[in-house]
Amino acid sequence: MIESKISMNLTEGDIRFSKESQRLDRKSAKIDARDIANHIAGFANSDGGVLIIGISDKGEFEGFEQYPSKENEFLKCTTTYLKTAPEIKYEKLNIINSNGNEDFILLLHIEISHNCLIRNVKDEVYLRRGDSTIKLNDDQIQVLKVDRPEVSYEDQLVMNSSIEDIDEEMVNIYAKAIGAEGKSYLDILRARRFLRERNGFEYLTTAGALLFAKDPTIFFPCARVRVVKYDGTYMQTGQNLNIIKEKFFRLPLYKAIKEVHAFVGTQLREFSYLNKDGTFDKVPEYPEFAWMEGITNAITHRNYAMQGEHIKIFIYDDRMEIRSPGKLPGFVTLENMKHVRFARNTRISEVLLDLGLVKELNEGVSRIYEEMANFFLDEPKYEVLPGDILMLTLKNNIVMRSKRKTENLLKNNKISEIWPSLNVMERKVVQIVFDKVNVSTSEISEIVARDRKTVQRILKKLETMELIEWVGSSIKDPKKYYRIKT
Repeated sequence: MIESKISMNLTEGDIRFSKESQRLDRKSAKIDARDIANHIAGFANSDGGVLIIGISDKGEFEGFEQYPSKENEFLKCTTTYLKTAPEIKYEKLNIINSNGNEDFILLLHIEISHNCLIRNVKDEVYLRRGDSTIKLNDDQIQVLKVDRPEVSYEDQLVMNSSIEDIDEEMVNIYAKAIGAEGKSYLDILRARRFLRERNGFEYLTTAGALLFAKDPTIFFPCARVRVVKYDGTYMQTGQNLNIIKEKFFRLPLYKAIKEVHAFVGTQLREFSYLNKDGTFDKVPEYPEFAWMEGITNAITHRNYAMQGEHIKIFIYDDRMEIRSPGKLPGFVTLENMKHVRFARNTRISEVLLDLGLVKELNEGVSRIYEEMANFFLDEPKYEVLPGDILMLTLKNNIVMRSKRKTENLLKNNKISEIWPSLNVMERKVVQIVFDKVNVSTSEISEIVARDRKTVQRILKKLETMELIEWVGSSIKDPKKYYRIKT
């Protein structure tokens, strides 16, 4: 069986046919050694990765039969063409080449360079971006130099951690995603360098703790997510506190993303509209992809070295705000973020990509814009708040919906006449009964976030004013509902 002994998830199928990506590239052995050196530098300056040499673009095993001198050139290329050699593990796998002869391919397992940029002898800097290796200009090099400490933060050891803190279930979910089922969960973390030894003891790295600890906030108190739903369009305090729902999430990042998605989904509304067939259809408040991707990006790419702030998701009547600690990474700007990719947390991003949550090449951000446009909603707005907080705002069109709904409501002469005398909560209840046609006390209570007795008192007053009526076999009928009185 042809399989890497260093990267346990690299089987023959992966080596030959898996999609080239941020951390994987294939080259024919005929390539110039100088170019191989630049590709090595690109991986080292980015996320690290595996460079496979001896395979054609079609996945055929070419091997080194036609290029017998190239192996030695490739093994020496970092010292010949690079000013500083990154850490590389060389692996030689025996194969049968496309001519039917015994041959071999080379796998170069390249580590991230944490302490310096890797430059070639011409003083050029290359960077791996998506499935390409690009040469950086002077401005990009300066930005990358500043961001080096952020990259290395993921690999620092968490000295108060141990194997007892590991969420074995989470590692097994990851093992299934990378095709490593049946292997020891500890061996998987060791192979991926999320669990490392020092002085006879094993510790999780920062990325390892965030991804695989049962509760990452034990080590990083601000690695939590807070979701708050407000009644209205702004936050109030004190006696006017308008929080409807609030929940904190303290979980490994994959589980946090999944559970935050599920919870936020329960807090969003659906709107009804009359379609061309004369029946009512429902449309969600926001396109699902837009808010789910916004949350995923916030959790994946926040600056976890910033310990004073946590991720906050605020849901107002007219918008959702997703606030993530940390300025934009690398040479990503507010102007180019739809098209430029630079992952701050490279190891975290790689795992969440394997788990199917993170998009490559920044297509996720571009699609947020597309989805909002398809829903005829305002463009998403990214901005950097004081304290280096990146905020994404998604606006719904509740203002126009409310205006149209109120206009329709006031076409009822009786309601129009009494409307000015109703308070805010009474108007809300009338609007709900009008919109939903037949609605129960419990449904109204849940929508307005008020207790049953308060809602019953409002309903009784509206009945007395002959704006609404109840329908049922008796006042205690559990199937009793309210409707606008005709």
